[in-house]
Amino acid sequence: RYAGPIQLEGTLLSIREGDQHAEVEAVVQVGSVKVIVTKKRKPYHYEKDFTVLGLNPKTTDILVVKIGYLVPELYDLRGGWIMALTPGGVDQNLERLDYKRIKRPMFPLDEEFPDLDLSAQLIPPSDQPF
Repeated sequence: RYAGPIQLEGTLLSIREGDQHAEVEAVVQVGSVKVIVTKKRKPYHYEKDFTVLGLNPKTTDILVVKIGYLVPELYDLRGGWIMALTPGGVDQNLERLDYKRIKRPMFPLDEEFPDLDLSAQLIPPSDQPF
C-alpha cells in the first residue's frame, strides 16, 4: 500500500543509497521545508535516521513523522508533540480500520452493548481442577 509518485520541485540537499528499508533516500528543500523522499517505506524512529541525511532534528522548528508510535528518542528530541490521525499503514484511528475477524460488539468500536455481567470471577490455579 504505497502512495503513488508526486511531483516535487526544489533543491536536492542530499541523496543516500543502500538503506535496508528505504533503498534510496533524498532530502529535497522546497522553500523553507526540507522533505525526505524515499524509494520504499521506512520508519524514521531515531535521531540517526535524520542525521545520516544531513538533517538535525534537534534544531528544526517543526519535525513531522508518519509513525504509529512515538518512540522515546523522538519524544525526547523536542519540547512538545502532536499526533495526527492520518490514514495509511499505521492508522491509529481505530474506527476507520476495516475489521474482518472480530467478535461484535467490540469496545471502543461499538456504542451499544447488551447488559453484561462484569462481576469478578475467581479462577482456581492451573494445577487445581475447577
